[in-house]
Amino acid sequence: MEEKIKMEEAFDETDVRTYSRGDTITGSVVQVEEKDILVDIGYKSEGILPKSELSPFREEEGIDTGEEVEVLVTYIDEEKGTVYVSEKQAAYERKIGELEEAFKNDETITGTITEEVKSAGYHVNIDGIQAFLPGSHLGSDMPSVISELEGKELKFKILELSRKNRNIVISRREYLNEKQEERIDEIFEELEAGETITGEIKSVVDFGLFVDIGGFEGLVHRSEISWKDLPAPPDEYEEGDEVDVKVIDLDREEEKISLSIKRLTPNPWEGVSDRYPVGETVEGEVVSITDFGAFIELEEDVEGLIHISELSWGYPEDPHEVVEVGETVEAEVLEVDEEEQRISLSARKSQQDPWEKIEDVYEPGTEVSGKVTKVTDFGAFVQLEEGVEGLVHVSELSWDHVNHPSDMLSEGDKVNTQVLEVNKQDRRISLSIKQAQKDPWHEFQDLYSVGSKVKGEISEIKDFGAFIQITDDVEGLIHVSEISTEKVSTPEDVLEVGDEVEAKIIGINDEKRQVRLSIRILQEEEQGEAQDSDSDEDESEHETISMREHLEDKGL
Repeated sequence: MEEKIKMEEAFDETDVRTYSRGDTITGSVVQVEEKDILVDIGYKSEGILPKSELSPFREEEGIDTGEEVEVLVTYIDEEKGTVYVSEKQAAYERKIGELEEAFKNDETITGTITEEVKSAGYHVNIDGIQAFLPGSHLGSDMPSVISELEGKELKFKILELSRKNRNIVISRREYLNEKQEERIDEIFEELEAGETITGEIKSVVDFGLFVDIGGFEGLVHRSEISWKDLPAPPDEYEEGDEVDVKVIDLDREEEKISLSIKRLTPNPWEGVSDRYPVGETVEGEVVSITDFGAFIELEEDVEGLIHISELSWGYPEDPHEVVEVGETVEAEVLEVDEEEQRISLSARKSQQDPWEKIEDVYEPGTEVSGKVTKVTDFGAFVQLEEGVEGLVHVSELSWDHVNHPSDMLSEGDKVNTQVLEVNKQDRRISLSIKQAQKDPWHEFQDLYSVGSKVKGEISEIKDFGAFIQITDDVEGLIHVSEISTEKVSTPEDVLEVGDEVEAKIIGINDEKRQVRLSIRILQEEEQGEAQDSDSDEDESEHETISMREHLEDKGL
């Protein structure tokens, strides 16, 4: 244990052995030499204080004669009666005890940054003792350039302390964290739920705003920015802006403060069902459009949704086809839910329903034109006017057979149709494209009948026969048995697609719209005519010979 001996007590001592190594003594400088300093320590000879043992932070100040210094006995030369002392070690022993106590009690200390330790940190003077400050523990509130730090007196916390190794590591960052925690404690003690304060927006994120309310950041969730639902904070809020907020919840354990901007104003959804009763026609501006509909602003922070199915009497696939942002529209209130803050609107119900006059406009037999809006397996839908579509069944697409409607029509095609049937109650109209055209079968019947000869190209060959294109829209079948007077195994043996042939109509089926043809019968008829011609010539020659013989008998 160190023993500090006062100068007046030292005067009474006559034996150097009364001093022990490690004792701390207060003395007075009597002489400053080139290498050493003589210090009167109240003994028969002055203590020798090497200049290298001066306090490391005395270099700029220097030392003068008559100045009192506190030194520690480092070595006693008993033979010469000389005592060597150190101010540096005395200062260290005195201060290290204080620092150990501060470290033990987690107290704050004060020091001055003196120099930079390259790529590591800084040296700090703590009342004559050198400590090390890692660069990562400087703190975010200070510059890292030594020229701006040198000489600054700052507060620190001790991270490590070893008297034996003379190692002290300190941190300003830990001090700042402690002060921040103290400030947070103050904020949570001072604030109350329901209180209105002014803060600064520190950051804007997708889910809300972080607002500094005096050293601590609270969150304004996006659902607390406005009374209307927002997918993200509006662009009007920017970092650095001052904003008034209301405290709605505090959680010291989780260190969370929930704030609100919308609660600074009355809830506009209260009483909204009285202001917008079901069935009333309202007017508002389109503020946003989604895949499923359009949102209409009825008043500040109160919006209603017009679902895509309620935008018009038509069948839009995209709301943008009907409305655009900024447009003012009229709509009828369908439903109001104050608790869920929802209003359902209908724009089409504020317009005249085209189906009310449907029977007067589209009587059966009327020819109308429209645009194909959809092609399905069973037919095609045709828009006749906004909100009115009719169906052309696949069987009414053409007088010819159609395998699939898409073989004949595409979306966007304009077509002429004839109204077949109107069902106002079920909102259905049956249309026909083929009825709007002249029946090619009737045209065929006007030109041909059973027994008529026809000419045409072979359009298709099957195992059972071949088809001939009689007109642009009517084909006839030549069965394999009707191809030739000679036996034919398969049609392909004697016919090819594209061959032009002549045949005779041997049958017409009105119900099935089928025509049966025969080449064989034509060949037989031609052969019969040839035989008749040969028979007539033989008979004429016989008559000539008989006449000659008769004349000869007569001597003519």
